[in-house]
Amino acid sequence: MHSIKLPRQLLNRTVIILITLFVAATIVYYVTGVGRTDYNYYVRLADAFLHGRLYLNDNPSWLNELVPNPSGPGWYVVYPPLPAFLMTPFVAIWGLNLNQTLFGLIFAGATIPLTYIVAKAILRKSTKPEAQISSQAYIWFAVLFGFSTIFWYLSSIGSVWLIAQVMATFFMMLALYEAFNKKRPFLIGLLVGAAFWCRLPTAMGIFFFAALSISQQKTHYWKDKFKSALPALTQMALGMGLFVLFNFAYNFIRFGTIVDVGYWLIPGVLDEPWFRHGHFSLLYITENLKPFLTGLPILTSTAPFLQFPMAGIAIWFTTPAFVFALKSKIKDPTTWWSWLAILCIAAVIFTNAATGWGFGYRYAMDFYPFLFILTVRGMGPNLKWYHKLLIIAGIIVNAWGVIAINQFPGVPTLI
Repeated sequence: MHSIKLPRQLLNRTVIILITLFVAATIVYYVTGVGRTDYNYYVRLADAFLHGRLYLNDNPSWLNELVPNPSGPGWYVVYPPLPAFLMTPFVAIWGLNLNQTLFGLIFAGATIPLTYIVAKAILRKSTKPEAQISSQAYIWFAVLFGFSTIFWYLSSIGSVWLIAQVMATFFMMLALYEAFNKKRPFLIGLLVGAAFWCRLPTAMGIFFFAALSISQQKTHYWKDKFKSALPALTQMALGMGLFVLFNFAYNFIRFGTIVDVGYWLIPGVLDEPWFRHGHFSLLYITENLKPFLTGLPILTSTAPFLQFPMAGIAIWFTTPAFVFALKSKIKDPTTWWSWLAILCIAAVIFTNAATGWGFGYRYAMDFYPFLFILTVRGMGPNLKWYHKLLIIAGIIVNAWGVIAINQFPGVPTLI
């Protein structure tokens, strides 16, 4: 009787922790957030889908990233449409009054208990089977991702750009949980594809899952590992390929090409000074690395006493705990593949014309799930006082940034 009751107790305790993390994160994001966003492209697009259209009928002046239909009426939304598809049942009930920010909070809040179980899976894979790991360690890692990174800022606003990154992070975390547990390759491909159809650069994360699948094969030589992994890789490709094909069809119907050309077609966009070399160029790398590595807030004499440059703030400032990503065991393949995914995604975002414009360097959220893997492995299951101190420091920085930007006009600046 006792041997059966104990696992149930542990299970019940885990469920309570997960529910608590979801509720706490959702409440904090809501209380510190803006409440509602005017940039509700996805709500309007969901309404269009419900009426059998891929385009919007109107073009409000504040929605400045719409593309005129080249072959008919209306305007096209340039962003990947999965968030809008997921909103359609709710838009069917509330119409254009659906609060896009509140909808995003569901995914934002759900991501935090996901980080708990992902951290648990990571540590159980990287420590000895007999090791006893306290649930407090997993809670600390959930708090790290939810409140000691810019995920807090993204979740608090819910505008079209930020909600897409929140939802992409949710699906990528689900994919990581699957990869470290049941390892169903088709489902992993589907989840990465879902992240891709929220934020296109996250597609590069598939290299992590493919490489991890190859390295986990029991054969000795890499050539044999690759052959053994081919069935799993095929299933993974099929899962993600569904979303790639959806995206091809979506683009072709709208623009007559399978390529994502929406941003290039926004009227006047290439006349903006930050697009002087086009949308993507190697010349933008230094302009992106500067805020990513050296950006800092500016001291002021009035509350909240800091001004945040929207070009970006250094990652080590917003999340100092990420320094422990460098301590992840270099001989472990999981470390290699995490850095591979980070570098592949970074190759896309660091060559982009704009730096994301937000608190921190928000484009980096596209590879934060993989940086989270490295940080969890680098810190290990036995968190020391200095680990917790850096997590708390990040909470203070992100709380200050979120509250200042959302509650004090004039704090954000494009300098």
